[in-house]
Amino acid sequence: MDLVAGIQDAGAEFGRLVDGTSPDQLDDPTPCAAYSVRDLINHVVSGATMFAIAFEKGSVPDDELGPLFGDTLGDDYKGACATAMDRAGAAFAKTGALDGTVSLPFGEFSREDALGLAVFDVMVHSSDLARATGQELQLTEEDAAIGLQLARMHLVDAMRDGNMFADIVVIDEDTGAWAELLAFTGRQP
Repeated sequence: MDLVAGIQDAGAEFGRLVDGTSPDQLDDPTPCAAYSVRDLINHVVSGATMFAIAFEKGSVPDDELGPLFGDTLGDDYKGACATAMDRAGAAFAKTGALDGTVSLPFGEFSREDALGLAVFDVMVHSSDLARATGQELQLTEEDAAIGLQLARMHLVDAMRDGNMFADIVVIDEDTGAWAELLAFTGRQP
C-alpha cells in the first residue's frame, strides 16, 4: 500500500471539501460529537501541521506544539488548510521520509505507522466534513478499503472516547467499505 499516495489523496479531498465549505456552515455539527465544522477543520489542519513538523524534525518541539492545540485557522480557514496540507504533503514525500521513527505527542511510532494513522484519520474526517456540509465525498470504495485496513491496525480502544471515535457500530457485513470504515470508527454509515 502506497501510504504517501494515500495521504496525498485524502489531504487533497479534505482540502477540496474545505474549499466547498461556506462560512455560514462553520458552526454546524459534525459526526464528531464534540466538533463543529470549524472545529473539525481546525483538528485536521493542526494535525497535518503537527505531522509535518514531526516528519521534518523527528518530533514536535514544545514551543511549536502548544499553539497547535488552539485555533490554527485564524480568519482564513481555507488558506490555513491549503498551507497545512501542502506542508504535510512535502514532508511525507521527501526521500527517506518513511525511514525510522517519529515522536508524536501521543507516542513514538515507526514513520510508516504514523503515516498510516494519518491516512485513515483524514479519510474519516473527509467523510465527516462531506456529511456535515452536504457535499459529495469523492474518495472511492477502494480508498475506504485501505482506510479500513489502516483503522484496524491503528485505532485502539483508548482512542474511542466518544468524540472523534466511538464504539463500533454493528452493520450488515455486505454494505461496502465506506459503511464498514464509518461503523468501525463509531459512526452511523
